[in-house]
Amino acid sequence: LSVTHSLSTMKTLLIILSLFLSWLTRTSAFSSTQPFRRVRGVSSSDATCLAAAAPKKKKAATKKKASKTAVKEETFRKGDFVASIQEKTGLTKTDSEAALLAVLDTITSQVSEGKRISLQGFGTFKLGYRAARKGRNPQTGEEIQIAASNAPSFTASKTFKEKCNPNR
Repeated sequence: LSVTHSLSTMKTLLIILSLFLSWLTRTSAFSSTQPFRRVRGVSSSDATCLAAAAPKKKKAATKKKASKTAVKEETFRKGDFVASIQEKTGLTKTDSEAALLAVLDTITSQVSEGKRISLQGFGTFKLGYRAARKGRNPQTGEEIQIAASNAPSFTASKTFKEKCNPNR
């Protein structure tokens, strides 16, 4: 019973990770070649279109670069994620949400403890250290001290990067 249960749990976790991978490949953070700029006073979906179409400030004496096309960013929310897990695994909505939360909680707790999580074919989650440094207040120009901190990071695997860039 425990072996069967653990195999079905592993299968569910693998499906959740594959859904996460497919979601990441559709977001502009991994597939866009042009950074988006925010436009104040406009909703986020309209701002993306406006910012991509808005003319950029010209820089003095710069070389012309190849034209870049913006990819419209889609948001795959938690509810969509849970519904997709439910559809692919046959689990109930409650069980699908519990499985997703278990994966995310495991990643969060292990990385926050300083452990590296490496998922072959997907990527690596790790905790990075940022040393203390000096910065400037942009409004006043006053020099300030920025404290040292830890920040989580994700590095996509070669397979994941190739899936995000199929034309390369």
